[in-house]
Amino acid sequence: MKIDLNKKNKEISVIAIEISPNDYQEKVQNILNDYRKKANIPGFRKGFVPMGMIKKQYELPVKVDEINKLVQNELGKYITENKLSIIGSPIPSEGDDINWKDENIKLSFDIAKKPTFKINLKPKKPIVYYNITADKSMINNQVEAYQNQYGKLISVQNIEDNTNIIGVFSCEKIDHTKDANFNSDLLLKATFKKVFLNAKVGDSLKLNVSKIFKDESELHKITGIEEEKLNEVDEIDFKINELNKNEKAETNNDFFKKVYPNETIKSLNEFKNKIKEDIEKQFVNQSDQKFLNDVTDSFIKETKISLPEDFLKRLMKLNSKEEISNEDLEKEYSNSENGIKYQLIEEKLLIENDIQINADSIKEFATKMIKNQMAAYGQKEPEQKELDSILSRILSNQEEVKRISNQIISEKLLLIYKEKINKKDKKVSYEEYIEIAYKKNN
Repeated sequence: MKIDLNKKNKEISVIAIEISPNDYQEKVQNILNDYRKKANIPGFRKGFVPMGMIKKQYELPVKVDEINKLVQNELGKYITENKLSIIGSPIPSEGDDINWKDENIKLSFDIAKKPTFKINLKPKKPIVYYNITADKSMINNQVEAYQNQYGKLISVQNIEDNTNIIGVFSCEKIDHTKDANFNSDLLLKATFKKVFLNAKVGDSLKLNVSKIFKDESELHKITGIEEEKLNEVDEIDFKINELNKNEKAETNNDFFKKVYPNETIKSLNEFKNKIKEDIEKQFVNQSDQKFLNDVTDSFIKETKISLPEDFLKRLMKLNSKEEISNEDLEKEYSNSENGIKYQLIEEKLLIENDIQINADSIKEFATKMIKNQMAAYGQKEPEQKELDSILSRILSNQEEVKRISNQIISEKLLLIYKEKINKKDKKVSYEEYIEIAYKKNN
């Protein structure tokens, strides 16, 4: 086999391959011999079909298949051994007229040189990193949520706002009873004032089915009456068995310790500061992701990369599963252009910063991810056998491995960007951040 590399223009080179019978004949003959042994043709005993008949039927397709396998293998080796930096993959040169019946076969493949470019980590206009802050309303709402969470239920005599009403719905007409526990805030305002406001434990109420709850979807869920039977019922009975309210926990040292058992918090102000810190930690992922996206957009916009457009369009057309029109090809290329540019930028960043993603780093990341997810469900120390089983399942899924690889790359690039990119920190409220992010996405 003879392989030559010739430059076509500044972007495209041609790999010419000349194949002789010595490169493929033995493999082709072995396959034909195997076909002969297995051939089942009427009029001939198995294994005794004339080789001429086998060759006539199978030799050319086997030869083409073996040469294609050989060429793909040799192309890959040649590119690797000669350290050719290419974009995409080799594609058959246009205009080649191949006669597969010839003994010596000449094939040529176009390859596109990977474009050279520089990445500017210090743009004149700095990229904003949005530090999302928690406002008083967020903090106070979280304090109240904790007070409700660590509060206690107390029995009450009358129904007020936010009262838990416990009792039994019943309807003799359809022979139906259902225990219920719902909050008074779900009731229609008129029904609440007219029927429930003066009611007490032990009372039996008659209710118009269509005028109980604000949200009609609550009716079936709380009363337990099947939707198809609701049309048969105009009125339903409800007996009140218990009334209670959630009494909020007092904001004292015991309360602070329940919420933050590993912290020493001595005042409501310190407690609020800790909540503010926790809320803002939860916003970091959103800030990081936006910063990462904005840096990516900046790189694509500012980095001058000359792509071999004609070559890439030919490659897209070749790889398309269905025939594609020139108009659709233009659209596909236009949609893919920025993605191709960023793939080149990302690859360059990984090389320049010596970032390598291997099996060990993927396994380590996946293990940490599994442990965090299990800890979130209260399983802080999972058994190694269970951990290994989940890990094995994840690592056997190529899509999952690819997703994890991308996450690792994003995390490592984010650290580099935060350290090296010309950036400007800006404090914003969550509402301001949402408005900024929404405008950017539209």
